[in-house]
Amino acid sequence: MDDNISRFTIGKFSVTKPVLINILMITVLALGLFSLISLPQEQFAEVPFYWVNVIVPYPGVAAEDMEASVTIPVENAFQCMDRLKQISSTTSEGLSVVRVEFDDGIDDQLFKALFQDAQTRFSQVTLPDGTLPAILDDFSSSDFLPVVEVIISGNLPYQELREQALALQNEILKVGDVADVQIIGLPERQIQVQLDPTMLASLGLSVNEVVRSISEQNRSVPSGNLTTQSREYLIRTLGSIREVDDINSVIVRRSNQGEGIIRVSDVARVVDGFEKDTPFNRFNGSPSVSLRVTKVVKGNSVSIVDRVRSIVEEQQQVSGAKLTLFNDSTVQIASSLSVLSSNALMGLALLVIILGLFIGVRNSLITALGIPVTFALTFLVLDLLGETINTNTLFGLVLVLGLIVDHGIVIIENSYRLQTLGMKRHEAAIIGVNQVIWPIIAATGTTVAAFLPLMIIPGTIGKFLRVIPLTVTIALIVSTFEALFFLPSHYAEWGPRERNIVRKPKKDRFGIFVGRYRMFLENLYNRKGLYLVILLLITVGVFSLVGTLKQDLFSAEDYSYFNIEITTPLGSTLDQTNRIVQSYEEVLLGKVGNGEILSISSNIGGSGNSQTTTQAQITVDLAEKDQGRQRSIEAIIDELKRETYYLSGSEQVLFTKAQTGPPTSADFSFRLSGDSYQPIINAAAALSNALASIKNVSNVQSDFVPGNPVLRVEVNQDQASRLGISVSTIAGYLRSRFDGVTVGTFFLENEEIDIIAQFAAKSADRFEDLEQILIPTDDLRLVPLSSVATIKLDNSIGSIRRVEGKREITITADASGDVDQKAVNSQIRQLWDTQLEARYAGVDLVVGGEFADFSNLLIDILRVFVLGIFLMYLILGAQFNSYSQPFLILLSVPFAFIGVVLYLFVSGTPLSTTVIYSAVALAGVAVNDAIVLISFINDLRSEGKSVREAVFESAVTRIRPILLTSLTTIAGLLPTAIGIGGYSVVWSPMASTIMVGLVFSTLSALLIIPLLYGVLYDRKLRSAA
Repeated sequence: MDDNISRFTIGKFSVTKPVLINILMITVLALGLFSLISLPQEQFAEVPFYWVNVIVPYPGVAAEDMEASVTIPVENAFQCMDRLKQISSTTSEGLSVVRVEFDDGIDDQLFKALFQDAQTRFSQVTLPDGTLPAILDDFSSSDFLPVVEVIISGNLPYQELREQALALQNEILKVGDVADVQIIGLPERQIQVQLDPTMLASLGLSVNEVVRSISEQNRSVPSGNLTTQSREYLIRTLGSIREVDDINSVIVRRSNQGEGIIRVSDVARVVDGFEKDTPFNRFNGSPSVSLRVTKVVKGNSVSIVDRVRSIVEEQQQVSGAKLTLFNDSTVQIASSLSVLSSNALMGLALLVIILGLFIGVRNSLITALGIPVTFALTFLVLDLLGETINTNTLFGLVLVLGLIVDHGIVIIENSYRLQTLGMKRHEAAIIGVNQVIWPIIAATGTTVAAFLPLMIIPGTIGKFLRVIPLTVTIALIVSTFEALFFLPSHYAEWGPRERNIVRKPKKDRFGIFVGRYRMFLENLYNRKGLYLVILLLITVGVFSLVGTLKQDLFSAEDYSYFNIEITTPLGSTLDQTNRIVQSYEEVLLGKVGNGEILSISSNIGGSGNSQTTTQAQITVDLAEKDQGRQRSIEAIIDELKRETYYLSGSEQVLFTKAQTGPPTSADFSFRLSGDSYQPIINAAAALSNALASIKNVSNVQSDFVPGNPVLRVEVNQDQASRLGISVSTIAGYLRSRFDGVTVGTFFLENEEIDIIAQFAAKSADRFEDLEQILIPTDDLRLVPLSSVATIKLDNSIGSIRRVEGKREITITADASGDVDQKAVNSQIRQLWDTQLEARYAGVDLVVGGEFADFSNLLIDILRVFVLGIFLMYLILGAQFNSYSQPFLILLSVPFAFIGVVLYLFVSGTPLSTTVIYSAVALAGVAVNDAIVLISFINDLRSEGKSVREAVFESAVTRIRPILLTSLTTIAGLLPTAIGIGGYSVVWSPMASTIMVGLVFSTLSALLIIPLLYGVLYDRKLRSAA
């Protein structure tokens, strides 16, 4: 004992340097506080997607032609790239989007190099004439959902809405951490040259002449330099157009004598207006424009929204429109952080109370002091690593809340025990820590060994949860440092005074409990073989329940809004779709302000790259539960379904909830692929019908988009050439007649605006009128279209999806009610194998969806679990220098899993990724009690005691710290598990899993490990005797 005190040890260093320790502690707390203040806040950790998107617009080109001329050449350019995972594409009319995905195992630095390689490869692709500038960008999880949307609404002209939107966009872009502000629902500004077909015909003018004349005068051509003796001048030759009105004065034709002049104003009206027939938005029934704000990677969502809110409040005072913050992600962030924070504080309070009851108030406060020190160091390290404060990091801290005091409890309890045996406080502090250094380091090592491999789980969910094991690992390592270096000093300085120590153990309630525990353990030990066989049978029985558990890939929180997605029949105009949306809005607007529905935002015609006249979406924003909303989102959706079922005119109406967390597959997903598209389309229709007929399978959707009906104008070459009309003349005329021709661009008020030549709007066209359209010939005659072409009605493909060079259609569906996903997948697979495969030759079926994803993820997690167990065995083998004892300790893990399975079975909680994830993490926690127990048994045996005596004495000696460490971890997790400060569907089951598993692992440490130890080692002693 004296030797322990005289030589240099960690305990001696800590106890003899109290001033240094206290200065270090205050410094750590200050630095940790600064880090906490400066750490950005967001709801979830950023998920790195190593994808490159290539977007090529080619206006007016059909999807099939687009695929051949643009998509396939672009896809081919990226083949054989390093670390390539998959190439997929979606080709629709006038737009090609190619996605290049790279392996999960790469880092940001390598991705930058791959992105540069992708840019180089794309620059070498030869694209057809007429394609607009392509966009090549990387993809981030912040692209999924904006931080916030600002909606500008009111019955104002589009020009006013536009001016306010642009002004607001410029202000928001100045805010730090804002990546982009996208304006949605605002038609493009255009200078429209509205041609009068009657005047053109009477004057014998063609559209091309007008276009050519305007284009010629809208030029600024560099014409060299003029160098004089004193200076140098740049020479630019300019056309006549300086202002919009100047277009009216452009001369289109002059007579030979020069007297007769035809200007643009004679045959057209020039309007500074907006693009027609484009998607538009409404907010609570009024025309609106929305600004979608996205943030940079690891940007601070809370500070962005605070700044945007103040900008909006300033602008509202001078604005004629109503400005509203919509889809505010920080509401969810605040709610999630509040739930976890309040649960963490309650857990901390419970933890201190339990410590106080077991080891006294003074000792409990010394132990609890380790929590802020550990958290401060953790925040400091997270800040240095560039992480953020989000629900994942907070859950990691809640999870580790009870664990970080475990080491403190072991040291304080051991020091206190030594003090009760008559040792001085300073001596007890030094020897108390020195006796348990290696068990503590081993316990940290095994817990880290279980957690750390979780960081390498591949896929989206693995990346999403990656920060939890990182946070836990940091917190465990720094808590070990705090317990070994800071705690002995605090105990020596502030621990119980000698006069307050009761030397003789009194028969208190806990002493009575310990006595009964010893008697019970002796009874079990005497018939240990029988009880272990019974336990084995129970274990097998419990694990057989796993097959009956419900499964769920990722239980995510619902956002407090839902979408109504409306699809109208093929060929529907924007006006027809709008009228159907208005009928839904009428039902909804009566409910706005009823305490549940805050507002409704409608988009008609799609947005961004997916514009179509047959699609619309209504977003219904709901009040949060803590703002007075009584009913669930499902109940509100069901009521709306009942109230809108009679509304007609739509092809399909889907009510979809928005969920937080990582993007996951649909419940059911079936991918059909092949080279020829028609058999895939037919197979998809057959499979969709089969899926829709299955009970409790809803929202059956196919990603195949049929195109609008097509009128094919087939030019008669003989007749056209005889009249001197080319195919391009007919196409150009028809385009200007129905769509408009881009003449050029005009730079006005710091903005580039397209000049479009188009025929003036008239009443709706009829199919028959198309044949009678007069086409100008080269000799200025006008001939009807029917004399040079025939018109045929045909179908088109709206979009073509390709994966790895093959065309593909994916059918998805949702599982509603109690449906066996595995059985449904097997049923569809059997139908395909027995009937459909032969009917649709050349088409392959891949069954995906949540169940398949779950199976793949299960394998990934299992690999990580095996790696964790191996690392734990390695650490324990090194500590105990034994093959069998680490195995004995690791038997705590399956006993902990018994508790997990029973909890899932009884509570009906689905076996989800997060539950399995927490069960793997539980493995590292479950062995801690057994490590300390077996370490003490070995110490007593080395002192000459028999196995039986060593087992009983160690069990009785360690029961207090074993119960304490388990109870504190349980107390830390209990508020989150039962949702005292607010229930979370993501974190509560994770906390419950670890908590219940820990109860069973504690029972195994106190009852089963002693029996197993006796079976392994007592028998050897008897046989030796």
